[in-house]
Amino acid sequence: MPPDQPRRVIVTIDGPAGAGKSSIAKRLAGRLDLLYLESGAFYRAVALMAVRQPQFLSNSQGLEDFLATFQLQVVSGNEGFRLFVAGQDITAGIRDPEVSRIASQVATLRPVRQWVHDRLRQIAGSGGVIAEGRDMGTKVFPEAEVKIFLDASLEVRAHRRWLELQNQGNTLRENAILEDIAQRDRRDRERVEDPLSMPPGAHYIDSTAYDLKRVEDICLHLIQPYIKTVSREP
Repeated sequence: MPPDQPRRVIVTIDGPAGAGKSSIAKRLAGRLDLLYLESGAFYRAVALMAVRQPQFLSNSQGLEDFLATFQLQVVSGNEGFRLFVAGQDITAGIRDPEVSRIASQVATLRPVRQWVHDRLRQIAGSGGVIAEGRDMGTKVFPEAEVKIFLDASLEVRAHRRWLELQNQGNTLRENAILEDIAQRDRRDRERVEDPLSMPPGAHYIDSTAYDLKRVEDICLHLIQPYIKTVSREP
């Protein structure tokens, strides 16, 4: 990008599973004409390949060789993005429960995390993005103008996820979802590589008692001063 071309704002939303990061990030992207990025989708894409071709994760060298040649095509828009491998749309496939389970495991591997981080930075380019995940403000975009850490109680997060899955026809019990999220919390906070933590300078939002509209309004208040006012240092 030419040095005199303005860089648009970068917004990060981090937080634990089920806090509402995806829903809020998509709404904000649409409202503010920002590109929506979901880091979890990239980990899920690697996990899907592990389900289909498990030999890739059998040893560290095999994993690194796979990542070096893994061509993931991303078609982006402010309502989200679609992922393609060798011309095949895998957007729906990465949401399979088994893929989700493996994704939380591969996300602990350093080579995978580095590959995802590099890909996200490449796509973000000159800014104008809202990126949600577990380490967007700490590792991927530490230079972000607005950093948000979105949280909620474990019980509320489990109930929200249960309602979401119910709408998709899934019949998992709410207690099972609560335990799964609790396990993911432990993995995310205790992993060696990039553990979940609140980024320095982030705005903490506890959404336990808030609906989406209230959280959206709070985030808009934080972001709007930076819209169209961010540029590169000379």
